Amino acid sequence: MTGKENCRGSISVFFALLLATLLAIIGTSLESARHMVISYLTAQAGESALESAFAGYYNPLWEQYHLFFLADGPGLVPMMEDSLSYYEEPGRGGSVRGVNLYTFRTEKVTPQEVVTAVDDSGAAFLRAVAADMKDHGMEESAGLFLGQVELTREAETVSGYIGSLSEYERAVSDIEDHYRMIESQGQRLRETYEGLAEALDAGTLTEETGRSLLSKAKSSTVEALWQTEECYRKILIKSGELRGSLEKEEDRLLEQKEQVSQTSYGQMEEALENLEEYTREEGSRRTAAEEAREILAECAGDLNQVTAWEKGAASEELKEIIKKDAKALNTFEEKSGGNKQKSELLEMVRSWKENGILGLVLEDAKTVSDRRLLDEERPSKSVGESAGEGESVSAVEKGTAALYAASHFGRFGQERENTVLAYETEYILGGMKSDEGNLRLTAEKLLALRSGMNFLYLLTDKEKQAEAELLAAALVGFTGIYPLVKFMKGVLLGAWAFAEAVTDVRLLYKGGQVPLVKTREDWRLSLEGAADAASYEVEAKEEEGVWNYRGYLCVLLSMESTKDLCYRMMDLIEANLRQQDSGFFMENCISYASVEFRFQAEPSFFQLALPGNSGYVFNKTAAYGYYEQQTEK
Repeated sequence: MTGKENCRGSISVFFALLLATLLAIIGTSLESARHMVISYLTAQAGESALESAFAGYYNPLWEQYHLFFLADGPGLVPMMEDSLSYYEEPGRGGSVRGVNLYTFRTEKVTPQEVVTAVDDSGAAFLRAVAADMKDHGMEESAGLFLGQVELTREAETVSGYIGSLSEYERAVSDIEDHYRMIESQGQRLRETYEGLAEALDAGTLTEETGRSLLSKAKSSTVEALWQTEECYRKILIKSGELRGSLEKEEDRLLEQKEQVSQTSYGQMEEALENLEEYTREEGSRRTAAEEAREILAECAGDLNQVTAWEKGAASEELKEIIKKDAKALNTFEEKSGGNKQKSELLEMVRSWKENGILGLVLEDAKTVSDRRLLDEERPSKSVGESAGEGESVSAVEKGTAALYAASHFGRFGQERENTVLAYETEYILGGMKSDEGNLRLTAEKLLALRSGMNFLYLLTDKEKQAEAELLAAALVGFTGIYPLVKFMKGVLLGAWAFAEAVTDVRLLYKGGQVPLVKTREDWRLSLEGAADAASYEVEAKEEEGVWNYRGYLCVLLSMESTKDLCYRMMDLIEANLRQQDSGFFMENCISYASVEFRFQAEPSFFQLALPGNSGYVFNKTAAYGYYEQQTEK
């Protein structure tokens, strides 16, 4: 072979190597570009699949409650896989002569984070509620009710104090009953001694004619002493029990000091101090009982130890004892009692509280709904209520949750159709399974709120306070024990405030309005007429303002745990929607999801030196949510 021929062969090999190198460069470039495009397309496919799934939000939930949620939690992955199949079909990407250059397949779809309505104390549900209220411009209205929460809490605290006064009044009444029994024994014995004194003055108290009279007198003194000792023993027991209750009340009062105004705190503190007349050993009532006991004991001892007769006539010793003890027994004079008609208020208030609230505030309690929420698994039962608020809840979110509850659910007088419960807002407030139970609990809360607010007003009305103090003095029935009069004044003011609250709540249930803070012009009942509050006629008028039944519900809801409100609202939503769709559950309602996708593609032009030389693997992450997702700070 010649040299020239060798040269030609070298050139052919050179160009062959050069061509192979060029083809490798071109193939690598094309494959690299293809890899980048597939990477982009897989990312787009994952995001689109997730967004497509969320586009299928549950329409009944939106139509009835204005909330965006994907209702089929278990179907999230299948829905995304179905959407991804569209991108995997041949011809959907770029092609050369019918060949798809960007084919890929989905290997795995793995949810990384899924936030449902019930997670984290209902945080996602709360965000949805707040968004709806913001879209409707209701944040300002929510602020109005939130601004009254502090005053409302004071009213509830004061209402609890009024309830305590009522209980202490019972204890005081028991002690007074025993004290009056001691007095009645003294009065009966005084009458016996007056009979002896009259017989002595008439000269008929002789051994022959007065023996029977003296014998009856001795029996009376023994019986009076026995009854007195028994009553005194019970007074000591009741006073000890009252002292224990007051010690606990003082501790509780100290804890609540920051929740009430200085005026309210001073009033409550003064009432407890007045009750010490019954608990301190040197207290006026304890002292009066001891003195009465000593007088009766002395009289019984004198009459049963005396030498009664001398030569058939009353002895000088007997005469002296009769005169001395009769004078001592004059302390047991008949005392004027309180005005029976006016004191009926206290008994009426006690009767109202014991005999049921609904019959007191509703025109016809027999028409109350008897619907019940079935005792099945509900959002509130599955997580347990009142276990904390979860995420930090802002005041605005708290207020909007309360306003949303009052706006999107039925209530007494404004019931909605096709709902499991008739009184839905009352359920959100009370959490009981029956309409009757929730309405009763709501009425009790309203009465407590209005009682406290009415009592706060009475503390500012000097004329009404003077009227109550005058009646208190008449009810006490004796002078010289001013602390007891002051205590009874507080009891009467509390009963008066409660009676006025009865008319307030009756008006609210009839569709009327009651101002949160009353004035003299707004007050209805006189102290004399307060006992007739249950039959007081109230008329509902069309008035401008917010303090109707719905407004008071908003205030009460604003004071509750936001977590409890959210879960109870979800209870109702689930129960109502399951009437038409038995497969609907709030725990499957997705608000936000973060998903990892694993795609795979085969090389077409050239095998790139990438991990997993059998093909290309693309790991992509996508996230989507209806509402802004809060992140940990």
